Amino acid sequence: MAGHEQIIELYSELADQPGKDFGWDKGLDNAKAHNYSAEWFEKLPSEVWEYCAAVGNPFELGAIKEGSTVLDLGCGAGVDLLVSALLVGENGRAIGVDITPKMVQKAKEHARLAGFTNVEVLESSIEEMALEDESVDVVISNGAINLTSCKESVFAELPRVLKPDGKLMFADMIDVSREDATTCCAASSEEGDWANCVAGTLREGKLIDIMSQAGFDNIECTGLTHYKTSDTTYGATFRATKTTHAKARQSHWDNIFKTKDYTQVLWHQNSPTISLDLIQSHSNKDDAIIDGGCGASVLVDKLIDKGYKNITLLDTSKISLDIVKKRLADKADIPTYVCSDIIHFSPSQKFNIWHDRAVFHFLLLKKERVNYFEILKESLLSGGTAIISTFCVGGQTMCAGLDIVQYDHNKMLEELPQGLKLIKYEEFTHITPSESKQEYSSFIIEKV
Repeated sequence: MAGHEQIIELYSELADQPGKDFGWDKGLDNAKAHNYSAEWFEKLPSEVWEYCAAVGNPFELGAIKEGSTVLDLGCGAGVDLLVSALLVGENGRAIGVDITPKMVQKAKEHARLAGFTNVEVLESSIEEMALEDESVDVVISNGAINLTSCKESVFAELPRVLKPDGKLMFADMIDVSREDATTCCAASSEEGDWANCVAGTLREGKLIDIMSQAGFDNIECTGLTHYKTSDTTYGATFRATKTTHAKARQSHWDNIFKTKDYTQVLWHQNSPTISLDLIQSHSNKDDAIIDGGCGASVLVDKLIDKGYKNITLLDTSKISLDIVKKRLADKADIPTYVCSDIIHFSPSQKFNIWHDRAVFHFLLLKKERVNYFEILKESLLSGGTAIISTFCVGGQTMCAGLDIVQYDHNKMLEELPQGLKLIKYEEFTHITPSESKQEYSSFIIEKV
């Protein structure tokens, strides 16, 4: 965080002296100017409102349901955190995160003073938080994100903690004048400008672009507020919805197959010998085979040439499936094509063979991996075989611009649920179209 020490120094001073003039609006009058509810003024202790340095009102951007979990980024002394606790009720949770130790203590004091038992306050950077995956319904913030030197890191962390279709509602400072904000990770402004919410602010379009790249949909800047910290930095309010992992994957792979020559991407195999040999050694030509995450692989061409007819091709990208159909030409009516994210796949038949050359290692969340194997079990006949390949431990850490999880024999055993048995494990080297090497693990798994 840019100006890290000075930010903590300034906000420690605010924690100790809420009545001091820091050059920007705060207090009860500031809350009223942002249309905070009169009901909240009545229900929360009056001393809490002395610390209200809000730059906007995130609670005007959408409903917060009773029983939900709200995360407040840069919660400060806890004004918005306690409002969240009121809204979610006794069965909900309000979690505050702040980097300033004195503010964390002040927020805890205010929660005790208000009598809340559903409030938790963590001393932490907002760029990397000790919160469980997909554990939060709504993320709010009020003038804190602009204090981070790399907004990409903040917005990359939020989809991890937000539940599918979770909401982001925040107020922050934006730059309304300069045209040269091309990156948010290399600011060179004075330390004091960071602490006072002047440096670090971005133009509206740049902030929206970062949110979009991080995996948010329905992004909207709902307008400016009265709040300003300089002639060129004004408060503004934003809201967005987390893009589901399935939708993000579909968009990512559609873009790849739309913009790249699939025969030149690193994972392409001109001759998928290993997969073909494994399928043939565990099946008959009349067996039902599903190729999960098939992309534009030529495996289906080779299977048809070998006499296989009962083939299902599953992929999240319709564009990749259309490529296969066009390539198969007069044989295009042999396979069944299913456009679906693999963890949302609902099988209409049972299969003897489940083939997945490189999908499982893209599932970063434990919840998705559990779901994957439940669908796999549901899809396979009793005694059926799953052939799964992943990058091996010590090999690639990314593929196609996405992070992956590496696997070996022991790590796969940790993932397998009851009813699936690992019967064979091997490692092999894939030679890419550019003649580089990629190390893979191959797993033969039986439904028992």
